[in-house]
Amino acid sequence: IPQPDMEKLSQEEVERRRNNSLGLDWVIKSNQLTIHLSLTSENEVNRLLIQLDQLAERQRHHPDVAVKGQEVTISLTTHDAAGITVRDFRYAEALEAYLNN
Repeated sequence: IPQPDMEKLSQEEVERRRNNSLGLDWVIKSNQLTIHLSLTSENEVNRLLIQLDQLAERQRHHPDVAVKGQEVTISLTTHDAAGITVRDFRYAEALEAYLNN
């Protein structure tokens, strides 16, 4: 059964949603929605990783995460759709809500 939140969005729709739904500096590249964060401590990195895991479990959607010291890069894509979907934006919006608290 096809799931509407798993359908690949057009480039125009991705741009529109990024501009209208997200407030942080997300970059669209290679069919991924990516954000780079510079955090202030290892504790802050660890808290973020725990939050990313909790979000992933709740939403059943797992980002690609790269950590180098206090730099964290988070990339969202829906592999089954070979691109960015509503599911990726839902995760990004939840992440922004956490980061803005």
